[in-house]
Amino acid sequence: MAQPYAPLLQQMMLEFQGQRLESAERLARSILRVNSKDLVALQVLGLCLAMQGRITESVEPFTKAATLDPKNPELLGNLAKAQHGADLFAAAVKTYETLNRLIPNNAQILTDMGTSYAKLRDYDKAFLLYDKAIELHPQYFLVWSNRGNLLADLSFSSEAIDCYQKSLELNPNYPEAWTNYGNALFDLGRFDEARLAHEKALTLNSNYPEAWSNHGNALLELKLDELALESYQKAYSLKPFHPYLMGQLIGARHSLCIWNDYEPSVSQLLDALGSKKLVTIPFGILQTPANSELQKRCATIFVKDRFPTIEAQEVQKRIKPPEDRIRIGYFSSDFKNHPVGILMLNLIQAHDRSKFEVLGFFLNKKSGDEVEQGLIASFDRTFDLFGLNDVAAKNLVLEQELDIAIDLNGHTAGARTGLFAKKIAPIQINYLGYAGTSGADFYDCLIADSVAIPKVHEMHYTEKIARLPHSFFPVDTSISPDEFGELPTRESQGLPQTGFIFSCFNNPYKITPQIFDLWMRLLKQVPESVLWLSKTSEKAMKNLQGEAVARGIDSNRLVFATRVPARKDHLSRLRLADLFLDTPNYNAHATAADALWAGVPVLTQIGETFAGRVAASQLAALDMLELIVNTPEEYFEKALELASNPQALKDLRFKLEANRLTAPLFNTNQYVQDLEQLYTELLEQKS
Repeated sequence: MAQPYAPLLQQMMLEFQGQRLESAERLARSILRVNSKDLVALQVLGLCLAMQGRITESVEPFTKAATLDPKNPELLGNLAKAQHGADLFAAAVKTYETLNRLIPNNAQILTDMGTSYAKLRDYDKAFLLYDKAIELHPQYFLVWSNRGNLLADLSFSSEAIDCYQKSLELNPNYPEAWTNYGNALFDLGRFDEARLAHEKALTLNSNYPEAWSNHGNALLELKLDELALESYQKAYSLKPFHPYLMGQLIGARHSLCIWNDYEPSVSQLLDALGSKKLVTIPFGILQTPANSELQKRCATIFVKDRFPTIEAQEVQKRIKPPEDRIRIGYFSSDFKNHPVGILMLNLIQAHDRSKFEVLGFFLNKKSGDEVEQGLIASFDRTFDLFGLNDVAAKNLVLEQELDIAIDLNGHTAGARTGLFAKKIAPIQINYLGYAGTSGADFYDCLIADSVAIPKVHEMHYTEKIARLPHSFFPVDTSISPDEFGELPTRESQGLPQTGFIFSCFNNPYKITPQIFDLWMRLLKQVPESVLWLSKTSEKAMKNLQGEAVARGIDSNRLVFATRVPARKDHLSRLRLADLFLDTPNYNAHATAADALWAGVPVLTQIGETFAGRVAASQLAALDMLELIVNTPEEYFEKALELASNPQALKDLRFKLEANRLTAPLFNTNQYVQDLEQLYTELLEQKS
């Protein structure tokens, strides 16, 4: 019997078939007002919504249709896909199970159901379904690709690559497999191969936001910052809220010192983060004005997304004979010529080997540089975890029966946070590499001090705060001032023969427009003065010069220091600077310590976050509190006073010279003793 609204149905189908989705949607809703149980209208409405990207809205009409016709495979398939797309994974699994009973032994259904199980973290079930699908249809490219995704999520990158290659053999025109293949290559440090894989995905689908974003990540690691920015911009134009993209885009702009009002802005990033969206990795927010609570929220969201609750078994404290040494393990991807590697080389060598056995777990691909070789020689034993999946890596670590495991990465590149989430030692510590909270509950403590993290700030950290008596920061004293050699000439460093030298050797992403404004005001007030900066990319240097000119300053008054191969030479030339100007939000860390060790005063404005209080922590431990200010105007006035009063600067440098020999900051042996005492107390407190 013909429906009274048959003409509407016919028109709706014509609109739908012609891809005029908004019109088809309106007609479907009109029909459903007449007959809320019309299966065709419900199905078309769901499809229109899904095809417009309104996946969550599509679940309701598909659910109604499937309830009216519960044995219709097409309806159930659409419903399951909508539920999965709306992150309703448990509901999707139930729908797929119903579909599987109707159509048993179907590789596509088994694959899709496995993917929903994977999202529920039921990995064993997912693997069983994928393996069953492969057994039924070994030529089905999608199951190989999805199996690769699951392996990659579990850090089995090498095994994932095998699956992606199989998928691409079967269907070389599947862009998703290409970009996921690129991500697995990225995880193994094969960045150029990763770039090429993402580019292959983009030749197949030039409007694929995930591939553009992943392409940007690979380019960033290859130090192709400008190209990376272009890829992030393309991804953002296609999908602004692709996970973590907004932060990567803003970070890429800041690395190139691009300070415009283009979207997305930092305020938009912080607003989105306030709404608990996945907009930035935690490291990306340290360079913004985000307060400690917002930084905590960012880290917590990130950990929940990347390292969901794992039923990890606690590692029991070993029964240690009294004569046995405490066994500690340091984990880092930066055991090489990197600030963390340099600092740790100095620290490791000072550990008391009669009380501590010190193990090094290398997370990075071996570099072969001198710092890496020095660390290998300094540790009692070393282990290479690079390329090992989390299961194999965890087993290897557990075999060593550590008393304490120390994560030196936090939320920085190359971290193996997943290992710590699975529990690898009775006590797990977050230390040094990341100046912020982990946002996780699987670290026993975060090492800091009373300046870096005052007690009133503890609420902004998920870890308990374990404080050292002085600065938490372990400075490098391996090259004594007596070994610096003769002071190089100003001319050899491209500096003018006369005039005050302000300096800042921080990474360019730490430089904000606000602090640059202040620096340019100083150059205006101090005739013939220059600002000595670390050499960075050509684009960033050109942009900084342009910003100087825009503020009425000759671009030649910005001098960029070229890299020198030897650390001794770098420390030696630092002495040419009259005053080191710190950056807010994200302070100088190792660069501040280097300047102070070289005898250069460091001026800092103490902030409200860990990353913004590190220089103040160092200065407090050096008893140079007069170099810590509270406001931008105090910062300006103090810098101007020191630049205008040679005797005041001379007195300050004389005090720094004296304190360098007596204050706790540069007493490495005492620092390590304090650290060892902290380790011992933590172990004694462990039940």
